[in-house]
Amino acid sequence: MATVREEKVRTLPQYLELLEQAQRRAPSSLWYRGCGTVSYKLLPSLYRHERLKTPEELADLERSLMTRFRQRSIPYHSRSLTDDWDTLFFMQHYGVPTRLLDWTENPLIALHFALMGASKKRTKSGKPAFASNAAVWVFDPVAWNRHALRHVSFEGGVLTPDDEALKGYKPIPKFAGMHNQPVALYGAHNSARIVAQQGVFTIFGRDTKPMETVFNLDEFPERCLVKVVFLRSVIAPLRKSLLSHGVTESVVFPDLEGLARETRRVFGFEV
Repeated sequence: MATVREEKVRTLPQYLELLEQAQRRAPSSLWYRGCGTVSYKLLPSLYRHERLKTPEELADLERSLMTRFRQRSIPYHSRSLTDDWDTLFFMQHYGVPTRLLDWTENPLIALHFALMGASKKRTKSGKPAFASNAAVWVFDPVAWNRHALRHVSFEGGVLTPDDEALKGYKPIPKFAGMHNQPVALYGAHNSARIVAQQGVFTIFGRDTKPMETVFNLDEFPERCLVKVVFLRSVIAPLRKSLLSHGVTESVVFPDLEGLARETRRVFGFEV
């Protein structure tokens, strides 16, 4: 059984060089996902429910969430949710649990999420001490999709909601006819944040296991999923380096919340 390859880097130049080498090997653009805790699984929020775990239970839960969101969100927005896909992406943007998992096409955005999301506490010296290692996942969406959809002889690339191959992942009353493994797709750029973050997605099917487990069990191409690990001892200098290159909160979150986060940090209010 294959296992996900792990790489450890200590500096921003090492990180960029590693990704440049990975991109030269890949026939298409790579995607990235930053995690502030190295052990955090590649699993969407819907599949993290504490009690409901089976595909049947999750199908009912998804339908209930979509119905409730459609009914109660109307006073808060002026746009029309045209179909189930549009509703899913809109729900994802506002943090409602879905089968979608966020990725980015920008490796520096992913690094920002990994480093700025790392859990920390203030030491007696006033410097942050980080509780665990962080990680950035590197993902080849085309190689993944071709393997995940090989049972339908798929030879394309990243999917869009209009693609025939994605019909097997459309929200339906039951997951019985749904494809099994997660696949990569482009979604609606329905906010300034997703544009700034160059957001893309994977969507899960019947299989409720994390992507790294699926990779290990089903012999996916060796380098279509790689984990870059940042030891907790290097997070502080890496954060300083990244922020000094302009990848700050107001760039990643181009709104008042992002500006507020950045202002708090600059003026010493970050724990």
